[in-house]
Amino acid sequence: MATLNCYATRTKLLVHDLLKLSKYRLSALVSFTSAVGYVARADPQQNPDLQQNHVYYRKLLSTTTGTWLAAACANTLNQIYEIRSDALMARTRLRPLPSGRIAVAHAACFAAATGLSGIALLAHETNRTTTALAAANVLLYSAVYTPLKAISTVNTWVGAVVGALPPIHGWAAASDGALLGDRERGAWALGSLLFLWQIPHFHALAVMSRADYAAGGLKMLAVTNPHANAQWAKWTALALLPIGGLFTITGVTSAMYGWESVLLGWWMYRGAVNMLAQPTSSTAARQLFRSSIWYLPMSMSLLMAHQVPYGFTVEQPTKHAANVRELRLQQPWEIMAPFPFLPVPCGVPAVVLETHDQQLS
Repeated sequence: MATLNCYATRTKLLVHDLLKLSKYRLSALVSFTSAVGYVARADPQQNPDLQQNHVYYRKLLSTTTGTWLAAACANTLNQIYEIRSDALMARTRLRPLPSGRIAVAHAACFAAATGLSGIALLAHETNRTTTALAAANVLLYSAVYTPLKAISTVNTWVGAVVGALPPIHGWAAASDGALLGDRERGAWALGSLLFLWQIPHFHALAVMSRADYAAGGLKMLAVTNPHANAQWAKWTALALLPIGGLFTITGVTSAMYGWESVLLGWWMYRGAVNMLAQPTSSTAARQLFRSSIWYLPMSMSLLMAHQVPYGFTVEQPTKHAANVRELRLQQPWEIMAPFPFLPVPCGVPAVVLETHDQQLS
């Protein structure tokens, strides 16, 4: 019995450490943004394959699961590379690798298993574009962004590109790989939103972790030039204010989302302005960081709530009403009601409304 309990405890600790390697919360956020891209583009009316619920949800589940596995692989490779710098920082020194709870070889096997299974799942259930973007993102994060952190402050901008790609490949999963053309402009609007959001988010985090980053030898603007760090956070937060309008222009959402996006963005912008006044203050940075944490899930949820079906435009109801009025004026006076409160005279065909619908269609 004691042996079984020991085995269960060790298994539980191993699973916990593997989840830590995957940065499961961050991977879940990445997976969520890919789901938003998929839902925003999925159009059963235009894609007959998605008209069956089991196909729609199977592809959605495959896209999010494959994305999570690919993100877990990238995060594990990141920690393998940064094992020495992680050991120097208070925030990361207790991670599985620098603490010695998991060997590098075991972490590499976990990265290979999650990466290969995630890419294979996307290849089998989605399309080449989605698969290629996910694979490229793993390489961009682990082979470019991660080593760049010790070389240049540009690393944050490269990391922002990494974060902007998941909603785009989620969109591609629903569009059969199409990302060009008027109908696909929403994918790039989503990518732009994620790209801009990450700068104030991570610049605020960098201020909160300045001492750690300096100890670990990582090149962060918050360490080398705190004022410039806060300036970039302010300007990118400002650029987020009108971003919701892009989704209205591209036909992804109604105009209501644009106004709600401005309100959410204003909350972040005020936090960025406060941080600019105190560029090294952890308190000011924490306010911006918290607002950015709330901004993304709220913005994505509102986007899906105000989603407009493809093929529908806000002008259609007005055009429809105008056509109905025109058709009514074309009817002979004999079939029109003599007064709004009186019935239509006898002898009027009962198919007048059907005629309207037929002419409008």
